[in-house]
Amino acid sequence: MSKMEERVLIYTALAVVCAFAGVFVGLWAGAMSFVQIAAVVEALYWFGMPKPGTYRHREHRILFN
Repeated sequence: MSKMEERVLIYTALAVVCAFAGVFVGLWAGAMSFVQIAAVVEALYWFGMPKPGTYRHREHRILFN
């Protein structure tokens, strides 16, 4: 699964949850919830990416040899 497919899946699930919430709390509240959560998801995605050229694969210790 590519990164784009993962993001589409996340936003589809988010849209379904916010639409369901919008039925009970109102269209405006559901739409604003979607926008706020999507902004946080995008911020986490962009701030969580490694800096260009500084990423090295970590060598993990094997605990039980």
